[in-house]
Amino acid sequence: MNNPDHDKTPVPESSQETQQGSKRGAGKLETPDPATETVDKVITPTSVKKMEKETEEIRSKTGVGK
Repeated sequence: MNNPDHDKTPVPESSQETQQGSKRGAGKLETPDPATETVDKVITPTSVKKMEKETEEIRSKTGVGK
């Protein structure tokens, strides 16, 4: 996953650099990789959190995983 050809952020920067107002990472994003584009669209942080919430609800109802 450390392949620079597949990084969607042209020049990633640390959160510390961002907080200090660094412009180093400011740039144009690359075109999505067709091999991963569908997965990128389907798996989002929101859907992951929703799935975690649903999983926790099921576990609390069934008592599994505690």
